[in-house]
Amino acid sequence: MIQQTPWIERKFEFNFPVGLFPVIVERLRGTLPRIEAITKNKTEEDLSQQIHGKWSVKEQIGHLCDLEELWYGRIEDFLNSKKTLRAADMSNAKTQNANHNKNNIGELLQQFSVARNKLIDKVKHMDEGTAASTSLHPRLQIPMRLIDSLFFIAEHDDHHLAKIRESLS
Repeated sequence: MIQQTPWIERKFEFNFPVGLFPVIVERLRGTLPRIEAITKNKTEEDLSQQIHGKWSVKEQIGHLCDLEELWYGRIEDFLNSKKTLRAADMSNAKTQNANHNKNNIGELLQQFSVARNKLIDKVKHMDEGTAASTSLHPRLQIPMRLIDSLFFIAEHDDHHLAKIRESLS
């Protein structure tokens, strides 16, 4: 089995056309239904189980929800022409302290749905110029367009979806 590259080791090249904006937004819309499909018919116990000290499925989902505030804030940074995007907390303190395992899966999915829909509503009608606006990503230290930021979110979603699927197999 191929080991998944850790998120922190990922490198990105943002060289695709702004015309992919609707496709990337569609990927963002698809995260919740994919999580629902993967977790369907799983027990709360299965979804709360940590394997080898790694986050449980609920903690992975909670983490995705926790980051929606950052993603939305970065959209605001682009819209406010900030030179550098706000930084993520790479210690993931919000997720570490949240005790997502205490929530049932329905609550976590509802929280994620509300937060993700807020982000999608913010970006779905953007024009090409706005989607191409640029700021510096603080960790990667590369210029990133707003569309690249959305792609980054979709890649982060997929990273955790793969982790969720792996932990349930």
